[in-house]
Amino acid sequence: MLSVFLKRNIKKNKCRYRSFITASFLTGLILFLCITLCSCAEFQNVKEFFKEKFSVEAEINRAIETVDVFFNLLIDKNYNEAYEYLSSRDKERHSLDDFSNEFKNVTDIVSIDIKWGEVKNNIAVVGIDLTDFYDGEEKVYTDIEVSLIKEEDGSWRIVFWK
Repeated sequence: MLSVFLKRNIKKNKCRYRSFITASFLTGLILFLCITLCSCAEFQNVKEFFKEKFSVEAEINRAIETVDVFFNLLIDKNYNEAYEYLSSRDKERHSLDDFSNEFKNVTDIVSIDIKWGEVKNNIAVVGIDLTDFYDGEEKVYTDIEVSLIKEEDGSWRIVFWK
């Protein structure tokens, strides 16, 4: 008789234990959903942070690519195509001839080394080291900052004249 009594109590305790676990799980789930739904603004902030971080990196890369193409065109002395990479404001103020004349008495650009890039809103700055050739020697100019502006069409353009 004692064994039957113990078996019944053990079964009741197991049922109570299972009910307690189930109730605890459901309570935890409800709390989790309440917290999650109440903090949608926080979730949105985190989402915007990562979205902005990745878009800034993409913009920096696009600005750096513009500087690279521009200076490679200058290395090749292709001033007509390089002129197309100037900002619309520079193009309004100065002609292609003005741009080409800027390079008449300039030494030959040998290479550039892009060091860094930074974007704030629609303005970018790219840091480069420039190597030129003059009188049989190469000279390196370090820490040159190239300014760019984002045009209305979304493209990055060089600010050549200040």
